[in-house]
Amino acid sequence: MKKLFVRIDDRLLHGQVVVSWIPYLKATDVVIADDEYANDEFMRELIMSSSPEGVNVYIKTISETADFLKVDSENNVLVLLRTIEGLKELLKRVKIKNINIGGIGAAKGRKRYYNSIHLSDHELNILKDMAKENVNVEVRILPRDKALVIR
Repeated sequence: MKKLFVRIDDRLLHGQVVVSWIPYLKATDVVIADDEYANDEFMRELIMSSSPEGVNVYIKTISETADFLKVDSENNVLVLLRTIEGLKELLKRVKIKNINIGGIGAAKGRKRYYNSIHLSDHELNILKDMAKENVNVEVRILPRDKALVIR
């Protein structure tokens, strides 16, 4: 049975994920789920150049990610998305029980929600709607941090 961990982090595959999350989760596969980056050769090469040894890294569209997640395997899979909108699209295609919010940078229309998490009212409402649909939505930067649950 596949173990799945889904994280929103607009930095995608970076030091915190490579050094903390991948070992903590014992992830064997990392899927970058992003329509734009899946079709951008430069970004694909950049992401692949930061891939940790011994971990399979895939860069897929949201639709391809959904198909990948539906295949039964014994692997521990970490799915990384840049945006809440991308997550919303993924949830239309595949059931996900737990979502981790780990890093969303400041931008126009966003307010600081918690540490390095900045959300617009629209994004926060999407997360709250997910929580109402029995999806556990947590904010946790590092594995050892106490989770802040969005309800």
